[in-house]
Formats: sequence, C-alpha cells, structure tokens
Amino acid sequence: MAPKKELLKGPLRPPEAQLRPTSYTQKPASKNEVSVRTGKEAKISVTEFSFQTPKPFLDPSILQRRIQAGNQWKAEQEKKQRLEGGPSQGT
Repeated sequence: MAPKKELLKGPLRPPEAQLRPTSYTQKPASKNEVSVRTGKEAKISVTEFSFQTPKPFLDPSILQRRIQAGNQWKAEQEKKQRLEGGPSQGT
C-alpha cells in the first residue's frame, strides 16, 4: 500500500499564485480588475478615386535624348537612301 499523506491542520490557505502568466500576449489581470471588451473595432477603409489615367514618371531629359536619337537615325537612313539610289531616282 502507498504511504498515507499527512493531513495538515489549520486554517485554509489561498491557492499559490502562478509564477508565469497563462498568455504571453496579455498582461495578467489583477484580482480587483474587471475588463469588458466588445468585438473588434470596425476599420474604416479609405479609397482615393482619380479620373486621370495613371502615368509612369518620365524624366524629360531622357525623352529629349530619345527624340534626338530618333531624328538622327531618320537622317542617317535618308542619307543612305540618297547615296545608294542618288542619280537614278531623279531621272
């Protein structure tokens, strides 16, 4: 048979306090504190409307360089055509 536990005589003692809280995310409530929570607060979403078509940012200097490069390419193509077909085109 298992040994019998000794009975302690005297007034009742309160239960031992927990050394660690049961939750890591919530602070332990004090004995005199009562908290009442209602459901999660409704989040208000804000949407901005714009009637303009979204446009990417373009650096004006890049646009100017592209225009110049396109004009130079066209000029070179016209020169090549003139040199290759020069006298035979006019007559």
